[in-house]
Amino acid sequence: MPQRNGIVFLLFSLFGLVNAYSQPADATKRIDSLVTALYERGQFNGAIIVSMGGKTIYRNAVGKTITNEKFVPTTQSNIASLSKGFTAMAVMMLAEQGKLTYDDLIIKYLPELSGFSNGITIRHLLTHTSGIPDVGDLGIDNPQLTNAKALKTLMKLTSNFREPGQKYQYSNTGYLLLATIVGKITEKKFSDFLNDKILEPLEMKNTSLSGLTVGMGGIQSTIDDLLKWTASFYKEKLVHQSTLDEAFTPFPVKEGASTYGFGWNIMLKDGDKFIWHTGNTEGFRAFIGSWLSEKIAVIILTAGDSKRMEINDAIINILHGRPFTLPKMPIVDKLYDQIIKGGIEKGIVFYDSLKNQDFRNYDFSEPQLNSLGYRLLNEKKSKEAIEIFKLNTIAYPESSNAFDSFGEAYYKTGDIDTAIKCYEKALKLDPSNLSSISMLKKIKK
Repeated sequence: MPQRNGIVFLLFSLFGLVNAYSQPADATKRIDSLVTALYERGQFNGAIIVSMGGKTIYRNAVGKTITNEKFVPTTQSNIASLSKGFTAMAVMMLAEQGKLTYDDLIIKYLPELSGFSNGITIRHLLTHTSGIPDVGDLGIDNPQLTNAKALKTLMKLTSNFREPGQKYQYSNTGYLLLATIVGKITEKKFSDFLNDKILEPLEMKNTSLSGLTVGMGGIQSTIDDLLKWTASFYKEKLVHQSTLDEAFTPFPVKEGASTYGFGWNIMLKDGDKFIWHTGNTEGFRAFIGSWLSEKIAVIILTAGDSKRMEINDAIINILHGRPFTLPKMPIVDKLYDQIIKGGIEKGIVFYDSLKNQDFRNYDFSEPQLNSLGYRLLNEKKSKEAIEIFKLNTIAYPESSNAFDSFGEAYYKTGDIDTAIKCYEKALKLDPSNLSSISMLKKIKK
């Protein structure tokens, strides 16, 4: 980490520059200063491209890839769930051709899924409102998973919802099924359809589909190619504007709320319609944010975790001539180092001290301790993992996920009775916690 005085000077410079939206040259310098500060604080390794009004105003990369090579703007990276936008586009193109409708029942194309015959449509798959369990909740998520294997597992199941459209529940499985449907209708491999109808027309020459499971992820791309992808939203290059308007409208659910349309989250931000999505898999992280009216796009590909939404917000503030704040720094690595060096007891003392003294600069959110707990658990440091998960339940006593993770730690160490109590607590906080439901069923068997 650099000297504090250097960072203070840099931050002073960043906050002192409040320029108008119409000054892209200054915006470019400020974005570069932001990225430099993030890299020096250990918060960013990756590539960023920013466009405004169809013009690229920033394109750069810093740090190392997950294979410890230099990250450059042309580095190809796994975009994970950003792939869902491409799957949705494939479905939209077939709808425009009259080869399907969004309100077609999925059993029309996948009759083997008779257990999901309660009215689930293609629209429900697109908007994550089908009630079909996520791949992770099915217990089949692994590098060798294929669409055919997932389909075989689903043949034995039914929906989690009383009726489709009841509420939003993110499901990778739904997009896996959409890709399978596209393949059946076109009588082509999904990857071939993607290449022929989307990638080649957009001249996305450095993008490919390499995963065994298609539809929900598996696409490799670059920031330059993804900029071509977002640019297609401003023109009728792949589908008509009316089709995009429907896709970029959140689906109205009966319980709770949803910001999800067809492959994208949508919200109004700064008076403009903002569409966005993140992608996470192994060491890869990805983000696309696009303001449709202003034709602004922010694309981020990183190695390791980063505060992509906060980075995006800072960039947008720069483009609009507003001050911004740097994202909080993660506590995971610092706390992990303290635990390895001095033991779990000293680690927790360090955590409490840092939380009391430097709360504004560090991220103490529930996912931070949760990820640290799993890191320790995967390294067979069970005692330390249990203490971290316990600390998380104390810090976030209303979090169902915190207790679910706590239960998993006890389950993996053989303390079944305590694991059951944790899972039951998780369900008391959130009766729809599918992970806890599944684990309790597994334990009782």
